[in-house]
Amino acid sequence: VLCFPEKSTKAALRAAQRVSELLLDTVNGGVQVSFTNEKLIEAEIRALAVTVARYLKQTNQWLATSHSMNSILKVIQFLIKCFHI
Repeated sequence: VLCFPEKSTKAALRAAQRVSELLLDTVNGGVQVSFTNEKLIEAEIRALAVTVARYLKQTNQWLATSHSMNSILKVIQFLIKCFHI
């Protein structure tokens, strides 16, 4: 069995505690960065959802307009055939 002087044992314990603190700080820093990134991504997703909803509304309006124009053109075509214009 090896016997270490009390001073060496205390120094080793302090060193081990310091290593543990540094490791914990590193992990916590990584968690903090991940949390910040997650919040930024969530904000981007919300902004993108708003943009998509706006484009969807615009697309539906364009589709309705083109459908109306197509219907009007069919009526005009029918009138031309009926009245030989």
